[in-house]
Amino acid sequence: MNNDKNCAESYKIMGGRRYLSEENTKYYLPNDEIEISRVNLEHKLLRYIWQGNFSSNIEERLIKGNTKVIDLGCGTGQWAIDMSSKYPLSTFIGIDITASLFPSDDEKPNNLAFLQHNLIENPGVPFPDRIFDFTYMRNLAFGLNDYNGWFHVINEAVRVTNLNGCIEIMNYDLYRDFTKEIHAGPIFNKLHTSMNELHAKDNIKVPTASDVMEYLRRTNQITNIQVKEQVTPLGSWGGKLGEFMLLNVTMALKGFKVFLQPLMNISGDEYDNLLNEIRNECAKYKTRCFTYRIYGIKC
Repeated sequence: MNNDKNCAESYKIMGGRRYLSEENTKYYLPNDEIEISRVNLEHKLLRYIWQGNFSSNIEERLIKGNTKVIDLGCGTGQWAIDMSSKYPLSTFIGIDITASLFPSDDEKPNNLAFLQHNLIENPGVPFPDRIFDFTYMRNLAFGLNDYNGWFHVINEAVRVTNLNGCIEIMNYDLYRDFTKEIHAGPIFNKLHTSMNELHAKDNIKVPTASDVMEYLRRTNQITNIQVKEQVTPLGSWGGKLGEFMLLNVTMALKGFKVFLQPLMNISGDEYDNLLNEIRNECAKYKTRCFTYRIYGIKC
């Protein structure tokens, strides 16, 4: 993991975990080695669930080469590393708000570069118009607000995408019916409600698939918009996949602890006990999670 030169100014320690300072972003997940492990696990899980790293019709161009790809909000860069390794004749760039998550130079292929930049600043994407053939965004849901965040970043993503280029956005869909679709028990429901309150306080928008489709349509530049979704079990009832997905979720909830625990007005031990009880609850209710991919072509 790279170390930022201004680490003391950019981060704060809370509950023994490292977080981005509020001056940088309203982002509630940690920025440390534990979170890097979780994000890397999540990448492998999502790749397995979707049987691939993307759904856009771009592979032929990636294989042929001379195709430029950008990953917005790349995190630890695992998606970009996978892609640049598989398609060595194409060029890849990953952008994220912090360089501390980026892999070292000896961990990445020569056709991949990383850039530290805050996407909600101006310009959102620091590149000229129509330069990338494939623009990809995944799991930015917890860091952008409704209008100034999401619509700004999507507009920027569309701006830097070439004519006839592909754009793809992937997120968790957290607003499905909790009883009929997610099959959430009382603990899961309680944590989710508290997380919604936390995001509402800071105007953080976790978009549904319909929201993202509307943002793309509003640009008047994306055609052939398609949406796909996957339903994944959480917990032992879903076998090894379910176990690992629940591990991913509980690791994330541990990262949210310093924010959710005081909001829920419970002690640290009580919060930890809730997370310990989730395993049995998910098995009992057969809890599930939803992810979606939305993709289209710039016209």
